[in-house]
Amino acid sequence: MAGAIARAAEATGADFDYLLAQARLESALDPAARARTSSAEGLYQFIDSTWLSTLDRHGERLGYAGVAGAIETRGGRSAVSDPANAAAIMALKFDPHASAMMAGALAQDNRAQLMNVLGREPDATELYMAHFLGAAGAGRFLTALAQDPTAAAAALMPQAASANRSIFYGPGGASRSLGEVMGLMRGRMQTAMAAGGALPSSFDSSPSARFASAARDWASPAGMTGTGGARLGVGAVAGAQGAPPQQRPSMADLLHASFATGDRPMPAHVRGAYDRLKAMNL
Repeated sequence: MAGAIARAAEATGADFDYLLAQARLESALDPAARARTSSAEGLYQFIDSTWLSTLDRHGERLGYAGVAGAIETRGGRSAVSDPANAAAIMALKFDPHASAMMAGALAQDNRAQLMNVLGREPDATELYMAHFLGAAGAGRFLTALAQDPTAAAAALMPQAASANRSIFYGPGGASRSLGEVMGLMRGRMQTAMAAGGALPSSFDSSPSARFASAARDWASPAGMTGTGGARLGVGAVAGAQGAPPQQRPSMADLLHASFATGDRPMPAHVRGAYDRLKAMNL
């Protein structure tokens, strides 16, 4: 996991230690993790809507141009019209490389929005609140926290409270205050940051290696349809990159390699994601 996170940090400019701590909090570094109360899945527990919108904004520059091209905007929301494309794109949430790359890009988006709210650089916990509540939700939370830390957090964020009762309510069921929720989250982030994790010794931070993943646009294979309906063939992508497509690992192969550890079976939902990617030749 550290290698995928390191590449994402280098490509997006996000802090490696923060991204590693976030993955610890979100999934305990398990790329197969799934939430029981939402569509959150993968290393960074992206829900479907955030996954699509982040890929739509950043996919092209981070090596997922074909995926970004298959996403369209309807009524201000990102969507995929082709069901097969939609299934394959959602399956990418279980690819730690794709998940980490989008987490880094989203962290930078959230950082910029929080700087406008706070008038300063957000700390790690404040930045994590933007992932947890969304940038707009975190802005409301942090603004209200500064005004009255004793106010009930669940009253301000009822949807988030419903999906995360252990955060917004104490053991006896009493609603935690904004200050108490922030204190709880700050403690968790500090613990995750303290767990550390150095850059992998084999990681090469030189510019040529830094953007190796972005240079391989494995998201434009045959079978992936852009918003204009045109089929995006691997040959055209390979020609643009100067490397034949057979030299690049497929997304399905990358996903399989991430979970093929010894005799441990691949989780059923990850196997389904792998099968969807393989069926579309991704």
